[in-house]
Amino acid sequence: MAFTIIPAGSTINGNTTGLGISSTSLYKSNFDFVTQAIEDLKFLLLTHIGEIPNMEPDFGTRLLFVLFEPNLNSSDLKENINEIITTAVTKWLPVINIEKIDVTTSEDDPTLSHDVVIKLTINIYLGAVTPGAIVVEISANNAGTIIVSASPI
Repeated sequence: MAFTIIPAGSTINGNTTGLGISSTSLYKSNFDFVTQAIEDLKFLLLTHIGEIPNMEPDFGTRLLFVLFEPNLNSSDLKENINEIITTAVTKWLPVINIEKIDVTTSEDDPTLSHDVVIKLTINIYLGAVTPGAIVVEISANNAGTIIVSASPI
């Protein structure tokens, strides 16, 4: 983590510093509601249930357990992923509307670079204004690598 030492009492962007330490690269704030909602979705889906016991012990999903389940057939895997994601998003992120969940496995497409690819097409409720559909893609392979990306359609 990178820090910049700033003399206490200095002024940066019109604000007076307190401790004299400013974070320059990690944990940048999101000031855009759409970006924050996508980050919240990633956090929800990649958090194990019970991982945050003091705040909300039932927050999170079993998605990572299901993705790396060794003896689950393709249709059961797809059904479990759909149920897990839909249930969690409905409960914890009501501002996100899931339009479609596409799950592709290496059985469906042997050319995939990952074993499972989940594409969520979502809309984020912003009152009268809607930013349009956004695709969040989660890719996982049997080596334990997970890649999450999001892009507008």
